[in-house]
Amino acid sequence: MSAPRTAALAVVVLLLTACGGEPSPGETPEETPSSHELPAPTTPAPSGSDVERTPQVDAAVADLAAHLGIEPAEVTVVSHEDVTWPDGSLGCPRPGTSYTQAQVPGARLVLAAGGREFSYHAGRSGDFARCASPRLGTTPPPAES
Repeated sequence: MSAPRTAALAVVVLLLTACGGEPSPGETPEETPSSHELPAPTTPAPSGSDVERTPQVDAAVADLAAHLGIEPAEVTVVSHEDVTWPDGSLGCPRPGTSYTQAQVPGARLVLAAGGREFSYHAGRSGDFARCASPRLGTTPPPAES
């Protein structure tokens, strides 16, 4: 194989690996463990009515409502926090999937409905996806100077 082809192939592999951490739209949703299993943020996270209702938050609320077959008004925003994920899995690794081992800035959103809590994770894009088995190990983003 020629050097340019080898280099191009290496770039494609790197891009696919880096993109592997973002859950795809329409992925089969699953509920998460209760909030006591989620890591506690080191700084207070906005909760409930304090959370800014961005289009991404509204989309996550709509997604959970559709998944549960309820009205969006029945979904409560528990918390929303900026985090730095330890790798490209965004704190939601899938078995057999490789992820970039670089830290990824993002956010975690916790929603509640029907007496259960659901964790939604986002990476750089800001688009949230449900996470069935959230992993510990997130850190708050570095403080701005």
